[in-house]
Amino acid sequence: MKGNRSQKSNPSGAGAREVDLHLKPGYGSPDATDRQLARFRGELDSAIRSGAREIVFIHGAGSGRLRDEIRRIIEEDYPLCSCSDARFSRYGYGGATLVTIKK
Repeated sequence: MKGNRSQKSNPSGAGAREVDLHLKPGYGSPDATDRQLARFRGELDSAIRSGAREIVFIHGAGSGRLRDEIRRIIEEDYPLCSCSDARFSRYGYGGATLVTIKK
């Protein structure tokens, strides 16, 4: 998996960490989605612990399976978080999810 952990601009202009969940070429396997979701949970948990207000997960548009699973997990397991599409001009339609962490 690619690991882009630097601060980048976000739709509100405040700066949010971006996490690219894409797999490197050749790393696709039956458990690929499970590995991506484990990384998602780890990064979101870390952002919550560190007091971050927003984090962007780049998952690509694809079939939408990973995006839908990320949003289901947020809805069911993270009551202090909400999510929406990240900025279209930067990530394309459905290419990334912006998670807002409520304090």
